Amino acid sequence: MTFLRRLLGFSGSRHGKNSRSFTGDGSAQPKRFIVMGKGGTGKTTISSALARALSSKGKDVLAVSLDPAHNLGDVLGCSLGSEPKKIDDHLAAFELDLDEQVQRFVEEKLRQMRPLYGNLQIFNADKILDALKQSPGMEEFAILEAIGEISAFAEKCDAVVLDTPPTGMTVRVLSLPDITLLWVAELVKLRSKILDRRAYIQNIERTDLETDPGDDIVMAELRRYKIEIEATRSFLLGEGSFIFLVLQADKLSVSETERTIRKLDSNGYRIGACFINRASKGEERTFLYDSCGLSNLMELYDEIPWIELPDLGSDISDPQSLLDLGDVICGFLDAGDAR
Repeated sequence: MTFLRRLLGFSGSRHGKNSRSFTGDGSAQPKRFIVMGKGGTGKTTISSALARALSSKGKDVLAVSLDPAHNLGDVLGCSLGSEPKKIDDHLAAFELDLDEQVQRFVEEKLRQMRPLYGNLQIFNADKILDALKQSPGMEEFAILEAIGEISAFAEKCDAVVLDTPPTGMTVRVLSLPDITLLWVAELVKLRSKILDRRAYIQNIERTDLETDPGDDIVMAELRRYKIEIEATRSFLLGEGSFIFLVLQADKLSVSETERTIRKLDSNGYRIGACFINRASKGEERTFLYDSCGLSNLMELYDEIPWIELPDLGSDISDPQSLLDLGDVICGFLDAGDAR
């Protein structure tokens, strides 16, 4: 037994009323683990450890860094790019190039729109749409598009681990599917009104305008996009998807975690577990948890499993230690109610 495993075995603890199976078999769909947290709390380490542990059990795992400040490759001990790279027999990983993804996202949307609106060049709208690359929200939509692409081939995996951007951006990405579906629904209504007026004109002037919604390419594109967003939403929110929040015992981290829990809850997302990284023990633990508000937060959301991990320091620097940490995390997640 390694030092890390002994350390975790004696100092880790788990709180929470409800038991859920996070890593067990029995589901035809791949497990999706969305690891979130304030920058610097250790979410990349948690993501890497979980991916290593699952792959060591013979599960085919895809680990993805969606964070513009990539560290996934550093923790896994290999150089990663924007294409999946095989780490071992059951683990592949890549780091999303956000600038490249935004460029591809906007170019794809322009490609889809040009056949629909042939008069774009007349109104110089091409240049306006190109400016969208710098518009607020493009990064979030590009990440959502990337998640949709990941979900398309995730069926080949047993598990997908998403190492996410800092909390604020990730919360916005997770809220986008519902917002987009509302937006698409309103556009469908608007397009239906336009087609109704076309039908009215056609009846009066006996023109050859196509007014059947089933033949309208704009309506078809809106419906296609709706199906695409619904699939992405299911990937993020459906059965087999778990959100893990990573925090530390300090006021900023605790406050951000509380806001995140409230925001995710309002969007229908359930927190799978909260990892308290670099947790203290004994009297120091009591003092820190009380002074930063963590004790109150744990009591307020006591239905969430709160998993305490010690400060591992340099002991997490090698692959075996990372695997040991992942094994312990998986053990905590599947341990059931410890109280």
